[in-house]
Amino acid sequence: MDLNPEQRSAVEHLEGPLLILAGAGSGKTRVLVGRIARLIADGAARPDEILAVTFTNKAARELVGRCRRLVGDAASRLWAGTFHGIGARLLRRHADVLGYPRDFSIFDTDDQMRLVRQIVAERRLDEQLFSPEAVRAFIDAAKNEARRPSDCAALPGDVFAERAAEVYADYQRRLATLGAMDFGDLIVNVLELFRRSPDLLERYQRRFRYLHVDEYQDTNHAQYLLVSRLAAGSSNLCVVGDDDQSIYGWRGADIRNILEFERDFPNARVIRLERNYRSTANIINAAATVIDHNPGRMEKRMWTEAEAGARITVFCAEDERDEARFVVERIARLDGQRRDVAVFYRTNAQSRAIEEALLRSGIRYVIVGGTRFYERKEVKDLVAYLRFAANPDDDLSLGRIVNVPPRGIGAVTWTAVGKVASERGVSRWRVLCGGATDTGLSAGPLRRLRAFERTARGWIEGNRTSVTELLSRIIDDSGYLDYLAKSSDPDKEARIDNVRELLTVGQDFDEIYDPRELEDDDPAVDPLVAFLERLALSSEVDDLADERAGAVTLMTVHNSKGLEFDHVIMTGMEEGLFPHSRSTDESDSGVPEERRLCYVGMTRARKTLAMTHALRRHLHGTVQSNPPSRFLAELPPALVEAVGGADADRRAPAAPPMQAASRPSGAAARPQKAETRAADGRTYRVGMKVVHPMFGEGTIRACERAGNDAKLVVEFRRAGTKKLVARYARLQTVGG
Repeated sequence: MDLNPEQRSAVEHLEGPLLILAGAGSGKTRVLVGRIARLIADGAARPDEILAVTFTNKAARELVGRCRRLVGDAASRLWAGTFHGIGARLLRRHADVLGYPRDFSIFDTDDQMRLVRQIVAERRLDEQLFSPEAVRAFIDAAKNEARRPSDCAALPGDVFAERAAEVYADYQRRLATLGAMDFGDLIVNVLELFRRSPDLLERYQRRFRYLHVDEYQDTNHAQYLLVSRLAAGSSNLCVVGDDDQSIYGWRGADIRNILEFERDFPNARVIRLERNYRSTANIINAAATVIDHNPGRMEKRMWTEAEAGARITVFCAEDERDEARFVVERIARLDGQRRDVAVFYRTNAQSRAIEEALLRSGIRYVIVGGTRFYERKEVKDLVAYLRFAANPDDDLSLGRIVNVPPRGIGAVTWTAVGKVASERGVSRWRVLCGGATDTGLSAGPLRRLRAFERTARGWIEGNRTSVTELLSRIIDDSGYLDYLAKSSDPDKEARIDNVRELLTVGQDFDEIYDPRELEDDDPAVDPLVAFLERLALSSEVDDLADERAGAVTLMTVHNSKGLEFDHVIMTGMEEGLFPHSRSTDESDSGVPEERRLCYVGMTRARKTLAMTHALRRHLHGTVQSNPPSRFLAELPPALVEAVGGADADRRAPAAPPMQAASRPSGAAARPQKAETRAADGRTYRVGMKVVHPMFGEGTIRACERAGNDAKLVVEFRRAGTKKLVARYARLQTVGG
């Protein structure tokens, strides 16, 4: 294997903790493959004694595939996968220790929301004050920190946190009843498993003699604890990461995990991979200069032997339509290379103008972050049928499909079944199996329930060795295709095609799944459970390659992580947008993380990089006139080619986001205050975190007037910026 000196040192250091600081495009996968192949080839470890944790399933498959080419089929026995995939595999073996079935369901975000919404309603909490989305976010954050419901004591007076912790406790009890886990549970339940069973922890500490963790800078506290527990046995832990690419703090990632690795493992060796093999010298030098502005970085300096290449194009647009025109013209000049072009933006809302321009120009594109195949209603319906067949106690899946297609089992009937199930402490399927006789329902509803129960029993007890056969039977028995064909939906043909495509997915799985590949101590997971787990753990990036053929790729900068393109266009480089206004909250970590995100976006480009900003932008119902991003001002002037109008303003000092104009079209600017007192006596301050029942979590960005006339400008994480009349605003403050 052809390695540079630093890469070779990393491959040859096999004993003791190792931190590989791997800059963008520095060949880290080659190093991981080399290390693992060397361990196997030298007989230092069996493949099943090597654990490799990757950021995506795609990365895990690539890792195993490249190892197989070096050492043969033995590499197939590696424990390689994402944290969630590894956690699911361990829990399939030992879920019974925690009181779960081994064929437990895995709930996605949509399932979580439905369950949280049910519990909020049952507790009769005011959704104006306790929105299900905010409560779900509270639960996710707690699991990222490995906090159980009993660990979530609220600060005095924090009513939201008190009630959210109570919902969290109910939520966990309900998951156990349903035989289900969410993504956070796939980590925290492994920690709980090891807490309850020290013998199991010791067993896996002995088992995993060599541990490898990729993208270590983006691990959260729960994942850090899991790695630390497992590595305590041998200390042969190799983590690979780059503090300059830590961009997931908003979803619980803790950059301290990599910054403090040497503190956690005092005898650790640190090897820096600083040579870039991806990008031109101009791109690397420009990105390195930007990231140099971040404080507290681990020392490293990227370099390359590649040619200088084109300078960084910075385009100043009049507005978002002018920006989109520039994007289309630049792509048009790259005709024949469109598969290797990507357009990045900070928020999904920015894509509208670009999409419209691409459509008018007839340029094909795919969006990473749009509606994924597995999120389409017809696909989710049929997957719910399969999940119910695999785990009949999954009330959420059963509730989704019991009257789809319509069977005359309406809300009143289903509520009656649910009431009996709750009183007995069993699932609704158990009530149906008993004939539902004590539900108080009349003969008609009972007859329809029993007809459904007889049909469904055939799915549960039938042949499950073939996913395709079971799915075909469900489609036929339920009449789902006829249901779609007879609908008035103008997209029904596309929906029918999606059903057929799901059958193709099942056929592909049936062809490759072989339970004999499982280790002796892995449970005999039937094909249906394995298939559903694969769907649950898939990600957008995993599915990207097949969709990209001949098309431009549009995505947020966050979604670009781990990818690379010949040509990259980064749009919306303005203060308040990138860096996002949210980054100037009370935390000092906001702008540095935004700068790391900018660095990640820049280093996705191999050959050319363009960055755009607009003098005015219509976004979230307002006209924004924000200064150019401070990140543009940090670019080395010698490496920049400025194009477009108003170039004199391009390097104007970037004002803090709150100084940038942002108001509804035609509205006059009003004096802004640091805080205001509303008519009901409540005080609101700039920077205060709030929750709205419709718009979710947000931060107050501006206060105007007082008393009955008090108004608040609130930037919501999902809904964008809204101006609210304070006395009518249904806002709950977060954190007291």
